[in-house]
Amino acid sequence: EVLCMRCNALQPAGKACVNPSCQWVGKPFARYSCNICNFYDDSPNKSIYHCPFCNVCRTGKGLGIDYRHCMRCNACVSIKDEHHCIPQRLQGNCPICHESMFQSTEPLRGLKCGHVMHLSCFSMYMRGHTYTCPLCMKSADDMSEYFALLDSAVRMQPMPPAYAATTSNIYCQDCCKMGNVNYHFVGLKCNHCGSYNTRELQRVDANIMAGMLQGHY
Repeated sequence: EVLCMRCNALQPAGKACVNPSCQWVGKPFARYSCNICNFYDDSPNKSIYHCPFCNVCRTGKGLGIDYRHCMRCNACVSIKDEHHCIPQRLQGNCPICHESMFQSTEPLRGLKCGHVMHLSCFSMYMRGHTYTCPLCMKSADDMSEYFALLDSAVRMQPMPPAYAATTSNIYCQDCCKMGNVNYHFVGLKCNHCGSYNTRELQRVDANIMAGMLQGHY
């Protein structure tokens, strides 16, 4: 039921007041109303649509206009954005605040890897200078500018001679490939995709290895 705020008549939920004695009878309660969700919104500059697949109202102009519903993710995604399918990705909780996301009224932020969190949680998370997804450890956003800064730092700070022959076996958390790269304290750059989002598996000094092979160690 809905209460008309103009005539104070309690009546079945609908788009307009049905009380014949109300001076606003027949006029919409709000700019947008949904009989399925019993939702009303009178914001002048907000576009809202009802998704029959999510079975909730969402912010946007509508399916096929600026959003589409991904059946595999069971979520509405922007037509313009690059989309990575993760089955039922909105059915879980936010990895930061652990609150449900499917019926959340807070704006959501999709990460580059496809995982989702609340926009406010994303902003707080990134303020901690962490750029990896807390679920899969892939880069959460486009890190090309940051990686370019690391490239400059590596060029400007050559390693001392004692580390000139040191290499590292790494695992890249962005492209999921392994490789062997020159060791540098600034970061270990993946030789496949150029990412610095890598994990060192083993550090190898070529001089020591050569000595071991010759029996000097």
